[in-house]
Amino acid sequence: MGIPMTGLRRAPNSDWFSRKAIPEDVREAYRLAHGVGREERFRRPGSLPQARAVAELRDWDAEISGRIDALRAAREGRGRDLTKREAHALAGDWYGWFIAQHEDEPGEPEGWEVHAERITDAYARFAPVNNDRPAADQGWTTKPAVRRHVRAVVSQITDAQRFLAERGEVLTDAADALFLDVLEEEAIAAFALLVRRAGGDYGRDRRPGRFPTAAPQGAHIPVAGGPQEPAKGTAKMAGMDCRKLFAAWVKERRPAPSTVNRWRSVFDALDKAHGERDAGTITEADARAWADTLVTPERSPKVANEVWLRAASVVFGWAAKRKTVITNPFAGITIAAPRSTPKLREREFREDEWSVILRASLADAARPVKPGPKRSQHKALARRWVPWLCAYTGARPGEVTQLRGEDVKQHRQGFWYIRITPEAGTVKGGAAREVPLHPHVIAQGFLAFVEEAGPGPLFYDPQAAAKVPAIDDPTKPSRPPWVMARQKLGEWVRDLGITDKGISPNHAWRHTFKQRAARAGIEKRIRDAFCGHAPATVGDRYEQPTLEDLAKAVGQFPRYDLE
Repeated sequence: MGIPMTGLRRAPNSDWFSRKAIPEDVREAYRLAHGVGREERFRRPGSLPQARAVAELRDWDAEISGRIDALRAAREGRGRDLTKREAHALAGDWYGWFIAQHEDEPGEPEGWEVHAERITDAYARFAPVNNDRPAADQGWTTKPAVRRHVRAVVSQITDAQRFLAERGEVLTDAADALFLDVLEEEAIAAFALLVRRAGGDYGRDRRPGRFPTAAPQGAHIPVAGGPQEPAKGTAKMAGMDCRKLFAAWVKERRPAPSTVNRWRSVFDALDKAHGERDAGTITEADARAWADTLVTPERSPKVANEVWLRAASVVFGWAAKRKTVITNPFAGITIAAPRSTPKLREREFREDEWSVILRASLADAARPVKPGPKRSQHKALARRWVPWLCAYTGARPGEVTQLRGEDVKQHRQGFWYIRITPEAGTVKGGAAREVPLHPHVIAQGFLAFVEEAGPGPLFYDPQAAAKVPAIDDPTKPSRPPWVMARQKLGEWVRDLGITDKGISPNHAWRHTFKQRAARAGIEKRIRDAFCGHAPATVGDRYEQPTLEDLAKAVGQFPRYDLE
């Protein structure tokens, strides 16, 4: 009996909504296993782009369909059993599948810490009195009720049912229990790795080396001189060169446009180096030989490792998991990097630097706006206001260049604030936040400017952005207009003479804000909230400051005195 795909529609409050009826033949079994009797419901915020909502609905639908099919298979005796080795091999497949989904954009570390805590909390629910740290060797942890609950939590936070459904795996009840027991340890390891990735550590992950393989993989036989050709029968043709493999990855994974633009040159170079060979014929020896050419006077070992080799490994790893290629030839390949260069300065602006930028913003605004493409009105307005807003809010420059008139609001207590929201563009972590405006910004006439500008983008022309022709190539996404505004602003700062490569012409405002706030005695949790930095510990999440707290603290922040 087929299980049809559900449709997506808008709920009365504009949320994305869908529902999926549980077939009558498995309804009771589904209720016992998953706590829902008649239907499952899908809901996502209405602000989510339609393409993203459709993708999430597809994943959700696959998970529910997998549950239904697994229940039918168990009833009909169709599920397969697993040996312990097979359970570990399947868990290894899950590990690679899960990491590949999140490694490019891992978000904030604490999100993964919370996932790991949910497993601990699942045990704590059943822990005896005076048992602060439940351990696996304690007898109570093996009781059926404990195991059922822990497995249910592991299944949920690992997307295990969707993983099995995507692979067409139907397990018996006993095999499913064994798989989830093995997966518990791998989930904790995966979350720990993603905490590292979220913190910027993309060092080699050695855990995949511990997993057994379901079947031996083909070995490539090196040939002396030039690119290596695989031995007959050992390569699986991918049916595409490296550029097209990258395009397929982009189409499925939908990474951030900045990632696509940064990684595209990697796969152009791969194709050029290997004569546009089929991606499936590239061997580990080819990959190592190519890696040896990456460090140049213009490209450091750090960039070669963190951008070039990482990009190749992620995309080929994705292809290997989907059996498009036999193995990932770039797995584990790194370039030895020398000791990091000495730190010559702090990353905040010095007084002579920030004063030059802020004075120039006032002088630039005083000049008449000339017609023509080189000096648009929006560009002049960005120069006038964005440096000041960054200086007094600690916001990321791109968060400011995407601001709209409707994002500037007055609180019921009378103070003014800006709302930094993914509805306007891009916010790291996808979480909106609100930041009060400093009185010095308001005194300069910012509110009058916003009122005159009206709703819509403040620092770029949306009509000009809409005229940019679309390119039917997933590897060449157009740059969002707020990104282009941010980049132009950075070029302007460099033209002012702020040329020290030890600082960023835009991002240095965040460092400057946090340092000045710290010197003014503003407590760390307040400084972090202004900048959108995640709480350092789980306990800090219980002490998140309110917008009213930030408004009280903004008066402590010292003015930038240009006199």
